[in-house]
Amino acid sequence: MNFTTVKQPLQTSIWSFRDIRLVLPARAVSYAGDSIALVALMLRVHDSGRPGAVAALLMAFALPTVVMIPFAGRIVDGHDSRKVLVWASLLQAVTGVGLAFSSGLVATLALVCVLQLGQAVAGPAWGALIPRVVGEELVGRTTGTSQALIGVATLAGSAAGGLLVGLSGYGGALLVDASTFVGLAVIARLVRTRRRPEVGAVRERGDLMIGLRCIFEDRLLRILVPSLWVFVLVGEGVNVVEIYLIRDEVGIGAIGYGALGAATGAGAIGGAWITGRLKADLGRSRAVPAGIAGIGASCVLLGLATNVVMLAIGSVAIGWASGMLNAAVSTLMVTRTAEHLRGRVIAALGGTVRACSLMALPLGGVAGVLLGIRPTFITAGVLGVLAALVAGVLVLRSRLWTKDSAEGVLSH
Repeated sequence: MNFTTVKQPLQTSIWSFRDIRLVLPARAVSYAGDSIALVALMLRVHDSGRPGAVAALLMAFALPTVVMIPFAGRIVDGHDSRKVLVWASLLQAVTGVGLAFSSGLVATLALVCVLQLGQAVAGPAWGALIPRVVGEELVGRTTGTSQALIGVATLAGSAAGGLLVGLSGYGGALLVDASTFVGLAVIARLVRTRRRPEVGAVRERGDLMIGLRCIFEDRLLRILVPSLWVFVLVGEGVNVVEIYLIRDEVGIGAIGYGALGAATGAGAIGGAWITGRLKADLGRSRAVPAGIAGIGASCVLLGLATNVVMLAIGSVAIGWASGMLNAAVSTLMVTRTAEHLRGRVIAALGGTVRACSLMALPLGGVAGVLLGIRPTFITAGVLGVLAALVAGVLVLRSRLWTKDSAEGVLSH
């Protein structure tokens, strides 16, 4: 299945593209709305007092993305991008309204699943469309800028979430999120760039799982993507015990806890922005193991922290390394994949990362009980550094450091 392509003129600034001026700010605002909704839903579910309710909510956010791995990318690559994005955004808007006026736990979990089904399709659709807007040369810069904007919006949304719940209740905060999806649907309708499959294009065999197959057929991605999975298992595992380290072990109050979260977010913004300036697979390939190693070293530092200064340094460092890693992997997934397969590859990456997140939660909890809080951080950090070293050695042995993205592009 191939897509009709419109050749874009080479431009030096991503903001010179009209569609980018529409899409990046709108997506950032939508992520701010998502952060507001997450805060509101976490508070509402927590206040219900039902055992396991928070864990069930987190599962509801993650499971649909995993389940949709074989289908989301197929939808994205098989249909007009404008229709996919408009309908997915409207589905999320309607679901957001439903969440605002529902109160029971079962209804909340069901609606969250529907919300995430829409996101499982919309995420890969935007990810595959943006390179068509700016052209291959500016993919890295656009990805880094987009993730930096999303980082700022997420921080703002998290801060606004609690305020909105206090002022207007859970329903008011959730209606704000629903309104951002309405705006995103309008933007999707206004965007001129479109991905449309050619009439009569041949459908690939193994279509349902072709995204995963593409990842493992690329000599670089089959090293770096599993390394990313290891990072998620390690990094999100320590998230389970992070609050106990900060509040109980070091004795930081609620304000300090929030400030450290903001420091992590600020670091991620900087890491994504800088990595977006890399112009070839050489630098991006190095950024992946470097990011994993940075996260591992930061976890060790956090495990040894005895005061707020050490915690702040570790938080900024882990955020910076995470932003660098995410921006590098996101760009490599696009530049090393044939255009007509990008929706499926991006969906496969997102779904498998979510699956690792689900596994990380119980692993982190068990490690915290068996090893203790600080040893969990230190052990996870050491494992992260070792994973980075293995990835770096494998990439060097594959002789891919000097290959540009064009040599790694997958075509089927």
